[in-house]
Amino acid sequence: MRKLSASLLFILVFGFAAVAAGSNLDKQNPEQIESLEDSASAGNEKAQLKLAIMYLDGRGVTSDIGKAMFYYRMAAAQEVAFAQYKLARLYLDGDHVDPDPKQGLAWLLRAAKLGFVEAQLDLSRLYEQGPGIAQDLVEAHKWLSIASSLTDVDLNSRQEELEAKMTFVELAQAVSLSRICILTGYEDC
Repeated sequence: MRKLSASLLFILVFGFAAVAAGSNLDKQNPEQIESLEDSASAGNEKAQLKLAIMYLDGRGVTSDIGKAMFYYRMAAAQEVAFAQYKLARLYLDGDHVDPDPKQGLAWLLRAAKLGFVEAQLDLSRLYEQGPGIAQDLVEAHKWLSIASSLTDVDLNSRQEELEAKMTFVELAQAVSLSRICILTGYEDC
């Protein structure tokens, strides 16, 4: 059985804790927020993520995309893959900020290189479909193969669909690149 990536495990644990303590996100008093902000400023990534989520969704505070982005960036600077992924999605989806595919791609790459499976899968789709960036089936297959190696989710049918669009040379290149990426710990991605 394949192992879950550390990033995915973090999200599952953090997500469960957030759901279990969901009422805590909705009932913040000013002292609690100030305490969270102090912890976030001191480098506490959990406090940074909690504040980012609170400000993005308006949970216990007035919704403020600027503050949400600020706290996501703080956590992302500490190489928290979930924060990098959230920044990527914000830029790619354009729900709260102006769409910026280049910024979205940059944040997705950072999260993917930390082993964040969702970012790897999104990169694969982005390179395959090409909205906002040049279509690149080799990169799409590379990231799909890498994600497949890190998760128990069956990606065979998606991989077969992608391979049907590729030449033999493209497929060989993608397989080679994915192996190099994995063997170098994502340094040569």
